[in-house]
Amino acid sequence: MIYLVTYKKKAEALQLDSRLKRLIFIEAKDGLTLDKVIVLIKKLTEDAVEDSSVQIIGQKNWDPAKINTPGIRFHKLD
Repeated sequence: MIYLVTYKKKAEALQLDSRLKRLIFIEAKDGLTLDKVIVLIKKLTEDAVEDSSVQIIGQKNWDPAKINTPGIRFHKLD
């Protein structure tokens, strides 16, 4: 399962412009919880994420091995 997640870094969260959200693709089993996503994003951003801005905005039953787009990077969470 692929989850689409948006978040804001702490410095960006102070700005009112909601278009500044970042997008991340996460490969995980069904039932991914928000707390696990927040932990992953904190690791990736060196704890520079605003926890309240993290949202799981979608999920698709895609096979990441079949997606061959150079601009997309998948992060695996089990």
